[in-house]
Amino acid sequence: FEAAKPWPKDGPTVFFFGRHESRKGLAVLLEARHALGDDVTFWVGGTGPETEALKERVGDDPRVQWLGRVSDEELASRLAGADIACLPSLHGESFGIVLLEAMAAGTAIVASDLPGYRAVARPDEHAVLVPPEDAAALGLVIKQLLADAPRRDALVANGRGRAREFAMPSLAHAYSEIYTTLV
Repeated sequence: FEAAKPWPKDGPTVFFFGRHESRKGLAVLLEARHALGDDVTFWVGGTGPETEALKERVGDDPRVQWLGRVSDEELASRLAGADIACLPSLHGESFGIVLLEAMAAGTAIVASDLPGYRAVARPDEHAVLVPPEDAAALGLVIKQLLADAPRRDALVANGRGRAREFAMPSLAHAYSEIYTTLV
């Protein structure tokens, strides 16, 4: 993800990627889009049991681009190209691997304030965390972050460092130290 070439875009872009099921919070993001300008594009990656219902709800809003399943290469490229990766899960996230992928790709993150995401991202250092299911708060935070390039840049820089902490060389070294201490 760290070496991904950014996907081309025409303006401010928010990227959601994940399974389209209620616990992932895509419906919350789609509701939050009403707080954002007509110039903001929403890339929606993935599919799931709620895809068709969510498409009907969105209607013909040209800002929402339904991508379907994307390859790992396209995922990394879209993450690198997006201004914000939005992960508005409602519950049930045990660990934020998706946050680490976004951090490694160099994307500012807005996500739900869940224990699994807090295990990876410190609030306002690596990601902006919002209350789950709060579309108004989510829309406001995305709007503010899109307007604040220095804040996005700080989140990206801190996030890249955090992703490196979880990279295999770092983890291998940590495990080696633990095993050495135990022996």
